Amino acid sequence: MSNEALKWGLIGTQGYAEKTCLPAFAGVPAAELAAVASSSAQRAAEFATAHGIDRSYGAVAELCADAEVSAVWIASGSYLHFEHASQAIAAGKHVLLEKPLALTAGEAWQLVKLADAAGLVLACGYQARYVPAHQRMQQLIAEGAIGEVVAVRSLYGMRRVGPPRTWRGERDKARWGVLADIGTHHIDLMRMLVGEIAEATGYSAHQRGYETEDLAVASLRFQRGALATMTVTGSYYRPRTIMEVVGTEGAVIATDTSPSGQGTAELIRPDGSSVDITGETPLSGIAQLRTVNQAMSGEQVAYASGEDGARNLDILEMIAP
Repeated sequence: MSNEALKWGLIGTQGYAEKTCLPAFAGVPAAELAAVASSSAQRAAEFATAHGIDRSYGAVAELCADAEVSAVWIASGSYLHFEHASQAIAAGKHVLLEKPLALTAGEAWQLVKLADAAGLVLACGYQARYVPAHQRMQQLIAEGAIGEVVAVRSLYGMRRVGPPRTWRGERDKARWGVLADIGTHHIDLMRMLVGEIAEATGYSAHQRGYETEDLAVASLRFQRGALATMTVTGSYYRPRTIMEVVGTEGAVIATDTSPSGQGTAELIRPDGSSVDITGETPLSGIAQLRTVNQAMSGEQVAYASGEDGARNLDILEMIAP
């Protein structure tokens, strides 16, 4: 393995790119952001100039042809994920693709096969996997600290004061609303903590008149027998997340940790006493890029894979076909 930084390209220059991607690169010296692409050459150039990025492109194909770029972070709209990821993989680039991996599970599994055939890393943007508190919860559950897992309770509430911006409110471009925006983070986290989900069903609602759902509830059954409930909404009175895993000998509960990792977590014992297991609270976007960059550099590390992204889409399609 080389000590030289892996050179990355970024596809997308809108809000997420500035809010999450740029701080992540700033926090991971081993990942160098060398190029950026946008559907507008002018916007890409302005973004590159503002953030000290060497090269900018007005087309994804141009970035993918950049021989110095080894990996690509795709932060474009969901309806473009399959197209952009396919191009990057065909060009021999490792890919970190934001969730959802595609608009259908079928397309997601196609990406997995393409990456596998090319010997490339395909990672999916599930930052909650890299939160130390969540990793500690996973460890405690695996060690039997809460006994046999019997149930999981998940709440993910965001406060959206108006219609979703741009494509997120359009069903033909986003397919789902809060299920793909936020619910999929907790589906992935539940799978990390408890294991594979065998069955799922649910209801969704358009309480505020958007094309995409703003409320969904789901019931899920894990392969090992535990059951779960999940509620996701865009109309919560303030941003709020809860992930509670209940066992025969206690529980682990994370509050306001998804996906940034800035909340708290605790272990509850049978006598009602609790132990703080929050630990460090680094920004999960930085932890994600560091881990995925290691995987792309040939290190054996656990990360949210393309298979995880595809499986999470399988489950979304069970909840809201």
